[in-house]
Amino acid sequence: MSRGRRMVSAHSWRQAGIVTLLLLMAAENSAQAQRTLPIPACPGRGIMAPGGEAAPFVTRRYGCSLASPDVLASGEDAPGSLFLLPDNFHEYRGITGEYIYTGEVFTNTRGGLNTKGATRYRGNLDIVLNVDTAAMDMWDGGRFFIYGNTFHGKTLTPEDVGDFQLYSNIDGTPRPDAAFQITEYWYEHSFADGNILLKVGKQDANADFAYVDLGGDFINSSFGLIPTVVLPTWPNPGMGAAVFVDLTDLIHVKTGVYDGAPSLGEQTGGRSGFETLGDFGAMTLHEWSLTPQFGTDGELPGTYRIGVWHHSKEFENLDLGTGEMESQNYGFYMSADQLLWRETGSEDDPQGLGTFIQYGWSPRDRNEMFQYFGTGLTYRGPIATRDADVMGIGLASAKFRDSSLSSEQAVELFYKAQINDWAIVQPDMQYIASPSGTGRDALVVGLRTELAF
Repeated sequence: MSRGRRMVSAHSWRQAGIVTLLLLMAAENSAQAQRTLPIPACPGRGIMAPGGEAAPFVTRRYGCSLASPDVLASGEDAPGSLFLLPDNFHEYRGITGEYIYTGEVFTNTRGGLNTKGATRYRGNLDIVLNVDTAAMDMWDGGRFFIYGNTFHGKTLTPEDVGDFQLYSNIDGTPRPDAAFQITEYWYEHSFADGNILLKVGKQDANADFAYVDLGGDFINSSFGLIPTVVLPTWPNPGMGAAVFVDLTDLIHVKTGVYDGAPSLGEQTGGRSGFETLGDFGAMTLHEWSLTPQFGTDGELPGTYRIGVWHHSKEFENLDLGTGEMESQNYGFYMSADQLLWRETGSEDDPQGLGTFIQYGWSPRDRNEMFQYFGTGLTYRGPIATRDADVMGIGLASAKFRDSSLSSEQAVELFYKAQINDWAIVQPDMQYIASPSGTGRDALVVGLRTELAF
């Protein structure tokens, strides 16, 4: 997803590609939704979830459940008829399945490394299973999650564009092409009336850390993952444990400890996650967030975060170029999402204008990218008869440790059209200035489709 995914010190996505947008939660559900609806925790990159009353500003599902939490708890059938496969493929007594295909075709129309024949198709298939323990009459507060994916096709990045941040969040290496892998499997349990959540297993740390909600619908990888944060993420997540605590409706705390191998570029996506556990140090993240409600009736929710991370393995001092090792790696980041304006009369199906901003820093003597800034605007329901559509514009700027290199800056403009309950079409255009700090300015245009089977 971002060079943080590709170089991993160097999604989804996401996860698996995931990618996902939480436009922002309704006022009365903001604190709970922020904890249980991280981005991009589900491979769906924007398909509208049926029965979204639990968080009406959510356009991406968490954990890929096709039913609202109330439906799952009651054991009722999920509305699978809204999708292409029969109902029993999507929900059966607390077991929910989701199958999402993302395909995109992009062309480098100018600049970069090459424009001749510079058109590529890339696709990604996500398969997700959730097991809700309460709905299966086992125990309350538990959920098992299994996620697998495979992708095919090629990206424009290495031969045609040469961008460092990656124009597509379904790009990610190392991993074999056209091979199906079990990317994640984990269990989570809620305590204290849902105010404490524990998550254990092989997981994508970017699902819970270093993201902005409103960046989830952008295709460029840097909007879904702050790229200076070297964490285990799609397509190579890692074993770990994380705890999420709602101290109050306003204050929230997250802490996670993960295997350090994927953060050093080790391929862990198709493995159990135990092979490298402990061999390459540990990755630790801490994040604190505030979820205030602005406006006369609290109709303008926001989320403001600050986080720190630390990798216990030694890293080579890149400035010296002598192979000398520095003790460990670390950094911090800040981000914010804020709904700026909400259309009147959209209480049941919220629409409006939101903004996000994010910043990341890490030591320049051991990281190729040491500073990042990103910002953008999104609008849900930009056309009167298209309440579920989303459009956005954003800027992502990466600063390299080598002072002779220019900053790489990507400007993205997109329109995501919800064709029906199971299909999305997203035209996208990105202007990438100084790819990798030395390349010619590139203009990349393309079209993404998402199908929920």
